[in-house]
Amino acid sequence: MLKKLEKKDFDKYAEFAYELALDMTKSGYPTYADGIKTKNDFIARAREAFSRNGEEILLFEQDGKVNGWIHYYHLPDDHYLGTSSFCVAEGMREALNEFITFAREHFSGSELYLGFPKGNIEAVEALNAYGFECIEESYNNVMNFEQYMQQPESSDVIPITRENFQLFADIHSQYDDDMYWTSQRILNAIDGWRIFVLLREGKAAGAIYSRIFEDKTMSEIFGVDFPDGIYDGRVYRELLTAVLNDDKRRGTKHMVFFCDEESQSDALACGFHCVGEYVCYQKKL
Repeated sequence: MLKKLEKKDFDKYAEFAYELALDMTKSGYPTYADGIKTKNDFIARAREAFSRNGEEILLFEQDGKVNGWIHYYHLPDDHYLGTSSFCVAEGMREALNEFITFAREHFSGSELYLGFPKGNIEAVEALNAYGFECIEESYNNVMNFEQYMQQPESSDVIPITRENFQLFADIHSQYDDDMYWTSQRILNAIDGWRIFVLLREGKAAGAIYSRIFEDKTMSEIFGVDFPDGIYDGRVYRELLTAVLNDDKRRGTKHMVFFCDEESQSDALACGFHCVGEYVCYQKKL
């Protein structure tokens, strides 16, 4: 059964949940086994469940024993339901079944997104069995900037601002129907993004966009776009080099990047380290 975690009981279960979050066979994404996010990060994010609207932590119990916790968040304007942590010591399939039932009862009409390490076999098999659609399979890569030396950059790569945003929108808008971070949403929050475009004959031959986290020490590349979706390894590496050099200059400590199989070898060639494989499942409630 699922039971709401009360604030007074938080310290009783937080350590237990964090230990599970370090095990990629017993937890979901975001993973805390990447060598970047810390115990303090996990605790701080979990505590926010008591102060943010649309968030709760649910304890998963079996035979009177707490076997896990599920920290979910709901964005009503976007009809989006996701999890900040999904940690289960035993009974992952049953925990997913109960959470899906809970979500249908409370958030009907929303889209439920659940991300897991591919190595969490019980979760992957359960979501397939429950009729979820796998909408992404990728490699979870990280960069430790202490180990990164700046590389020569192409003069064809330029930064994107509000003034020249259309160069980015021209190439990114082809994906607007398939993702949350549309061109307009990125423009509305552009101060929190770093975007680069590689130009050929005045047009974008590729674009890369990364988001800066609040503490300014970590960033994440959200995507690399190409005209008509046609991959170009050389453009890809030049864009990666530009954003890596920029983060190095700014003092960023770590970067996260999820790559597909086609681009993974180029990402590794640019210095990224692979933590593991990621899968994301989606279902309308």
